[in-house]
Amino acid sequence: MKPGIYLYTLAGSNKKIKMSIFKYSFILSNQLTSMKFFYLLTGTCLFLCACNNNKTAEQPATDDTMATTPKPAEASVLPDLPASVIYKNWEPGDPQKMAMIVDVYKAWDSEDPADMAAYFADSSVYDLPDGSRLVTTNQTAEAKLRKWRSLFRETSNVPFSIISLHNKDLQEDWVIAWTWNKWRNANGTRDSMLYCDNWRLKDNKIVYLNSLEHRVSKQLSKTLNTKIPQ
Repeated sequence: MKPGIYLYTLAGSNKKIKMSIFKYSFILSNQLTSMKFFYLLTGTCLFLCACNNNKTAEQPATDDTMATTPKPAEASVLPDLPASVIYKNWEPGDPQKMAMIVDVYKAWDSEDPADMAAYFADSSVYDLPDGSRLVTTNQTAEAKLRKWRSLFRETSNVPFSIISLHNKDLQEDWVIAWTWNKWRNANGTRDSMLYCDNWRLKDNKIVYLNSLEHRVSKQLSKTLNTKIPQ
């Protein structure tokens, strides 16, 4: 190759190289600019989304959202009652106290005065349907219960309604039990009565019993005997 052609070729090659470098630099610059623009655009979108989420979270509750929020139950207002109504401010009591009273009936029917005595307080008062008032202590409860139970050959107390209540004014716990009571006396005669027993408990012990009885009609007796599960 001739020197002149070589130089020309070399010079031409240098120009091509310079042009290639220029084109590459231009393309690279455009790509960097595009990437910067892309990052800028992406960052702006993320910022706007974050701002929008904050505004959404800070928006006050609308009527629709407030409608789904449960409102606290309003306290019931007692009506004007005579001063004689001492027991009036009631609320549901401990359900376990109902089970306790059911166990007392079971202990009586199964002739287990010792077990029954364990449910009574150190001092307990009984107002019975015949108008008598009896008292037991932790020293006399078992013996007296055994004596009373010996008057009957067999008994069956079937509670069909039982309610546990707490009086908020007097801070007293009561269990009201309706029982269908059937028994056979020591002499063998049979009888039955509908009883409403009002038990007052303190510290999970029985401190008072007010017992009411009712002689039922034949129709009601038949209903109680057939409708109540035995």
